Amino acid sequence: MAQPTPTQRMEHVIRTYIQACNAADAAAIAACFCPEAVHYLPTPRRKWAGAVTIGNNFATIVREQGVCWTVDHLIIDVDRCAAALEWTRCDRHHAQSIRGVDWFVFEPQTWCMQEVRPYTAAPVHPDMARQEFVDFDYAGRGYPTMFPAEHTQGEAC
Repeated sequence: MAQPTPTQRMEHVIRTYIQACNAADAAAIAACFCPEAVHYLPTPRRKWAGAVTIGNNFATIVREQGVCWTVDHLIIDVDRCAAALEWTRCDRHHAQSIRGVDWFVFEPQTWCMQEVRPYTAAPVHPDMARQEFVDFDYAGRGYPTMFPAEHTQGEAC
């Protein structure tokens, strides 16, 4: 029997992760991550560090809030050991759905997730100067970090 390709392995991990989240199975969620993995969260919340913490936090959220996620679209870039998942989160308690995208970074030897960065379709908060992940090194990873006041005409944002 042929070994699964890296693309198939990454897709399997993501689908297993979503199924485990929906089942509130902390151990199965944690098994999808490297032990030192990080799951970033939007402001004002902090990141979750460690596979066990990530698993426990998601299991608690599902049990307490009655939420579940779908896999709507999945794009995998094996060369970058990364994937993007477009999802819908259904909130059974409030009859609400939220759409978003997760950016996954994988560890290439094990194909476990090292990092998750979720982005949701959400209103912009005009009173907040920076709407981004807390504790994420944007500058260190080459992301633009200018404030609008620093922006000059004709310059890329």
